[in-house]
Amino acid sequence: MMRFPSFPANAALILVASLIAGCGGSDDDTTSPTGDSASVDAVLPVGPAPSSDLDGVEEVGIGMGDMDPTTAPIEFDDKPAPIDAPNNAVSSRLDELEEQQDDLFEELQYKTRDLQDAMAAHIAEVAASLAALTARMEKAEARINEANEHLETLEKKVTTVATQRARTASARAAARRDRPTAPFLLTGVESRGGIDYIGVTPRSATGLADIRFMAIGDQYQGWTLSGISERFATFKVRRETVTVPFSSSDPAP
Repeated sequence: MMRFPSFPANAALILVASLIAGCGGSDDDTTSPTGDSASVDAVLPVGPAPSSDLDGVEEVGIGMGDMDPTTAPIEFDDKPAPIDAPNNAVSSRLDELEEQQDDLFEELQYKTRDLQDAMAAHIAEVAASLAALTARMEKAEARINEANEHLETLEKKVTTVATQRARTASARAAARRDRPTAPFLLTGVESRGGIDYIGVTPRSATGLADIRFMAIGDQYQGWTLSGISERFATFKVRRETVTVPFSSSDPAP
């Protein structure tokens, strides 16, 4: 804050009057007999001379040469702060922020690198586990395929055996259906003169009188005796050989 030197108001008036008087004294105007005094009286106010004020001016040490405002010294209450002080503070703060940013960026890089390493290790472990699992699945699939092939082979064998058995059973059933049934019963074997005879009786026989004895080569109701054994006799009928057991109405197998 600028502070100008203070002095009494009357002294200022006297100074102005002196300047006017100096200007009037140099003028050669003959119209006014009084000259300078009239000019001063016209400007200055009526009253006693401010002698005390001039003394006050002299006491404060103000001379005529010191009254130029352009040459008066300027005093400041406070010393101004350097112009570069705010810029230095801002620069310091920016430097701190840059350092913090660099530290954070470096820490982020370390953490990112650690995370990438951990993820790479985990991915490698998962890949190894997946490869092992894939190998196991391939082995299991191969075993399953082998088992399926074995089952298919067994199914074919079972189907073949079942077909063969069905065919055999059908053939046997057909043979039994087509095999002639003896219309008589065999009562037993009797030997006469070294020749074996079998007793034959019709199925509708009612007594011993209906029994007939046959030797090999004899024929009865179209059945020709071809063989005699202890338990059955063999006959030929319609180009087939039929075995008839004794005391049985069903032919032997």
